[in-house]
Amino acid sequence: MIWKAKYTKTDYAHGTTRLKRVFAWRPTYVDGDVVWLEFYEVLQVYEILRFALRLDPAKPTEMTEFLVGKWVDVSKRLMTKK
Repeated sequence: MIWKAKYTKTDYAHGTTRLKRVFAWRPTYVDGDVVWLEFYEVLQVYEILRFALRLDPAKPTEMTEFLVGKWVDVSKRLMTKK
């Protein structure tokens, strides 16, 4: 199956945060409570890891850098009912 995806920004800066709304299909521990079949929020921060590698053994001083980014969960919280 193929369908149109939402536009997703891929060039986030290190330390960017977002609040993600998640549905607990399985029982999940959140803030001292167990949540199941309910929504909760996850605070995430974008981390960029920098790897410096030597690709050519003939040039020991030449390093190539690779940047790898990922979202890391910082905390979870229950959603307040309105």
